[in-house]
Amino acid sequence: MAIADRYLADDEELVQVTRQHWTEMVSEFLMLCLIWLVAGALIWVIPSGEEWDKMAIYVVLGAAVLASLWFWLIPLLKWRSTMYILTTKRIYKRSGFLTKAGRSIPLIRVNDVSFKASLWERMMRYGTLSIQSASEQGMMTLKHVPDPEGLKAKIYRAVDEEQRHQQMGPGLAGPGPGPDGMMPPMR
Repeated sequence: MAIADRYLADDEELVQVTRQHWTEMVSEFLMLCLIWLVAGALIWVIPSGEEWDKMAIYVVLGAAVLASLWFWLIPLLKWRSTMYILTTKRIYKRSGFLTKAGRSIPLIRVNDVSFKASLWERMMRYGTLSIQSASEQGMMTLKHVPDPEGLKAKIYRAVDEEQRHQQMGPGLAGPGPGPDGMMPPMR
């Protein structure tokens, strides 16, 4: 994902990027529908032919637009700006569209990854991941993660790979594949 590439350091590669599950926005969409149903009902009951009817319609429409911005557009922008990024070196949580916040945990500091999904969440294929680290911050919680078991497995694979790489040392890993994707011949 091109959006996440700008958060990568020189020595890390992207493993997975995900946003919160779309069900996070269902209540906001229902609120948007309710706002416009109420606005339509109010416009319908405003008597026509009065000298103030056009002004009342504009007030109702203006209030509906403001309510739509507050209850739907702002939460939508927050949802779109929340990303969970897994790289070969760290787990990164980024959120916010005006005020930005981010937190990362190096993979070598990850102690435990657990997930929780209720019956409804399992049916909708999302859940909550809790990542315990050996740092001052302690726990990172990723809410409404699509396929939490799959992401948990990817985190464990990345942690194992990073720990193996740390134990071998930077020069002991051996030659990697060349530009053509083939391994160099053994001597």
